[in-house]
Amino acid sequence: MSVSLTTVQAARTVFQEGFMRVAQQTQSRFRELADVKTGLTGKSHVFKKIDKTEMEDVTGRLQPTIGEEQTWQHRYLFPRKAQKTKILDEDDAFELALAVAPKGEIITEITSAAKRRIDKYFIEGILGTNYEGSEENVQAIALPNSQIVAVNYREDGGSANTGLTLIKLAQAKAIFQRNEVFGQDVDEEDGKLCMAVSADELKNLLIDATQVGSADYNDVKALVDGKISYFMGIHFIRSQQLPTTTPAGNKITRSCPMWVTNGVRIGFWTDITTSIKELSNPDGAIQIRGRIRCNACRKDEINVVNILCEQAA
Repeated sequence: MSVSLTTVQAARTVFQEGFMRVAQQTQSRFRELADVKTGLTGKSHVFKKIDKTEMEDVTGRLQPTIGEEQTWQHRYLFPRKAQKTKILDEDDAFELALAVAPKGEIITEITSAAKRRIDKYFIEGILGTNYEGSEENVQAIALPNSQIVAVNYREDGGSANTGLTLIKLAQAKAIFQRNEVFGQDVDEEDGKLCMAVSADELKNLLIDATQVGSADYNDVKALVDGKISYFMGIHFIRSQQLPTTTPAGNKITRSCPMWVTNGVRIGFWTDITTSIKELSNPDGAIQIRGRIRCNACRKDEINVVNILCEQAA
């Protein structure tokens, strides 16, 4: 006995060709804002630094020449590895009503994830523990308090925590200038001053400029609106990957690094690599894999300042 169907019942499900992408960050925003080293090998890579020296006064005639041995520092960079693997069944293309399995779309998603992971490693590397010393005695080095702008830093004598303010930016720049890593003839050596912020910190700046009646209000507004990315001599890069503390009292503290581009380093053992291969178990399945092996560090602690900003959780 035949079964008659209405038009609605007879309509088959039709899938679109291709897929829409979920909103996401698709490019690395920090990769080009550092000294990039590629082709690294080994369980770690050592970067040598020559210690700074000062001249000595000569106070008399025919004084003997007294030499001293030159000293060096070794900074170690240890690789971090990330990967993502997706599996497609041999029947997936048929089930999705596609001519071929969406291998290209999956590679695009994995590549975007790898570029975001580069940024994560970069931020954690320049803010976190770095390593120096001899091979037999490697020492862990944290970013010192002298390179941190406190969450409650302000000029009015108050002690309340704040978000990002104009005075915090001025204090961070002053730290770089006192360290002689930016400003005057130093910034002629291809070093740009950059800062990573989230959307919350940009909003803080606009509110602060309004409250203090700053003449920079229009520039801050253009920065918030995305019309410019350069303000107060600083190149701003928005990122939603900046580390925060555990929420307490509906508040968090976000770390917003400021750095000199020629004072930090990112190294690649393996750049973004993707591969597609057919598996024998399960038979006919397709494996799509992406991987990356890299890390970042400070060349010296004076090249990075961490500005702490309080936000709503």
